[in-house]
Amino acid sequence: MRRRTVFALGAGVVALAAGCGTADPPIQREIGFVVPGPSAGQSAAFARVMKSLIEHRRWARKVGISSQPGGGGTLAIARFVAAGRQGDLMVADPALVAVAAMDRTTPFVGGTWPLARLAGQWEVLVTSPGSRFRTFDDFAAALLRDPAGPKVAGGATGGPDHLLYGLTAQGLGADTRLLDYAPFPDCAQAVEAIVDGRVAIGFGGHRDVAAHIRAGRLRPLAVSASQRLAGVDAPTLIESGVRLIYANWWGLLASRTLGETQRDALLALCQAIGESSAWEQACARNGWTPMLLAGDDFRQWFEAEAGRTKQLLGDLGLL
Repeated sequence: MRRRTVFALGAGVVALAAGCGTADPPIQREIGFVVPGPSAGQSAAFARVMKSLIEHRRWARKVGISSQPGGGGTLAIARFVAAGRQGDLMVADPALVAVAAMDRTTPFVGGTWPLARLAGQWEVLVTSPGSRFRTFDDFAAALLRDPAGPKVAGGATGGPDHLLYGLTAQGLGADTRLLDYAPFPDCAQAVEAIVDGRVAIGFGGHRDVAAHIRAGRLRPLAVSASQRLAGVDAPTLIESGVRLIYANWWGLLASRTLGETQRDALLALCQAIGESSAWEQACARNGWTPMLLAGDDFRQWFEAEAGRTKQLLGDLGLL
């Protein structure tokens, strides 16, 4: 079975928050989290947790959250790039990167300041207890035999579940142009489709599928983390022969209208949050993993991720 190496998070960039008590950042007059359309769900939850932590630490005098669903996210990006306020921070995730790539007129990467990636959620490949796929190798063999054969459920087209399926297929050496992906409005509906037998198998966020796994309604076949997950009796994709680490991540972007001093102050805020024990605890409560990557390291990773996503979307026939 021919399997290739595909890294979506890159080697050595997944770090747990150390809680090392760095110095407090400069107090911000006003912070506004901007949550675009495709990032509604968990990205809005991410923004709320950030808001609560900043208010508790009094690192800003005022903190707001605005949801901008119009234009599938592209309108929100265009507005942010053209007229983002100095204290605005856009919540970015894989879905937003994909939306920007599919709308080729959106100046996303070059039109913003990538500040930091702060957290992510691992994904799990799951099936029903009575499925013909007993192991990941069963699924891999079926996919290589006929890439259009297994119908795989997940979230929206171009979202993290879909992207992970494409990367997994690439890692196995399967033809991504032939994949049969069944998108659902959210993970909960995809899970129900697997449970009731409408779809044989699917990808979902660890937090979304964990309770179903514990209850025996779903059986895990593989996890996208670098190590096995507690409470999930399944190997990693790496152990299964696919050299892939992947997470549905969340990060923050600032407007290019910022001066260097203000940009550095917002970067210091992101680093203080990501290195705090309070952030580590908040991530644990929400089923996230701290994944702090800040400044130039995040900018380089973000640019590479945008390029990789664009290439993958083309391979999936979405561009």
